[in-house]
Amino acid sequence: MQRRSFLAGVTGLTALTAVRAAAAPVLTANNSGLTLEQARRRNGWIEIDADAFEANIDTVNSLLGQVRLCAVMKADAYGNGIALLMPSIIKKQISDVAITSNDEARVARELGYQGRLIRVRTATPDEMEDGLPFAIEELIGNPDSAAFLQALAKKQTRPTSLPVHLALNSGGMSRNGVELSTDYGQKDARTITSCDKLRIAGAMTHYPSEDAADILGQLQHYHADLAWLNAQGVKSGKLIRHTANSFATLEHRDTWLDMVRVGGLLYGDPGSVKTNAYLPTMTIKSRVAAINHYPAGQTVNYDRTYRLERESWLANIPLGYSDGYRRGFSHANRAEFPAEGRNHTEVLIGGRRFPVVGRVTMNTMMVDVTDRPNALHLDDEVVLFGAQGHERITQAEFEANGSAYGPEMLGILGAALPRVLKPSALAKDDTRPAT
Repeated sequence: MQRRSFLAGVTGLTALTAVRAAAAPVLTANNSGLTLEQARRRNGWIEIDADAFEANIDTVNSLLGQVRLCAVMKADAYGNGIALLMPSIIKKQISDVAITSNDEARVARELGYQGRLIRVRTATPDEMEDGLPFAIEELIGNPDSAAFLQALAKKQTRPTSLPVHLALNSGGMSRNGVELSTDYGQKDARTITSCDKLRIAGAMTHYPSEDAADILGQLQHYHADLAWLNAQGVKSGKLIRHTANSFATLEHRDTWLDMVRVGGLLYGDPGSVKTNAYLPTMTIKSRVAAINHYPAGQTVNYDRTYRLERESWLANIPLGYSDGYRRGFSHANRAEFPAEGRNHTEVLIGGRRFPVVGRVTMNTMMVDVTDRPNALHLDDEVVLFGAQGHERITQAEFEANGSAYGPEMLGILGAALPRVLKPSALAKDDTRPAT
């Protein structure tokens, strides 16, 4: 599976007054308000390691030197919870943060972030209007979006130009950017850059692949696009130039330019790059609800996909696909179900690995603990992703068994389960809320 991390953003510190929260928010600075102890009483929860997050920031910054770091916190900080990690961003004085939703921007401002917020996808008109109080710098690659934002700027009580980031299709994503290789795209770019109430603060593109030759070729296209903009009077020397995502940051120094947009690395996910320098920030946990005995020959869960080959002890784990833990983690041993037979999903209990057996159901999964039934107990902690003792369920393993992209699964789990800081981080700062 090709790994990818779309990260986008731009620069600068913007002084900002307090803003009022929007009505009926999806995210809040203190969503569930659970303590660590309260979260641990749930059927499942997620512990976030802010210390690891801060260490990853330091590791990236030590690599970059004077190049700016834009911390990508889209998708609620990749499922980690922007409310939990924004204090670390402020502590580390990160001047640029990339977001996608107004809720993320609002939470950042409520928690005191005064740096630059850059939206890294195309916004709807309503989002652009509702996002004005949070001083979001929009990503603009379409003349209609530019015209709408221009009209909004003219309506402001204190008329001013709004900083935006020009999205270029130099990288070949064909998603947000203007395609300057065509007359049509050049016309659109002229229209966008002629909006007198929009200030082009940055110019970005994004790479769709993790292929060295492809990235370097697309970087040449980006420089050609900047040259065209220069010829039109948009001086690239005044723009924040940014193209590098996590992969390009690690593998292609030529792509760094003025700023890099790093997401996955900050959460301990280096993608396809072989490195142990970045620490995972997320651990997903549940508990043993029961341990039951079943005879050889009995089947487990729906469709009888797994038949017990021996007298067995099965641990009932009260977490399933309604909690974000995919049916893809199911394991079958009957020939009629070859796809599920290829899975070898395991969880950690007491620092040891135990296999998932049968289908993952809506609210429950079963784990074979026959090899150590007397060593396990009711209410023992179970780790589905992350470390316990000397063992770890890695992201590569999680992706292989779940048959899905890691950030996709972790983002869904992060939205479904309560999140709290790990005890080590809480000991230093117990003011951060659970989310």
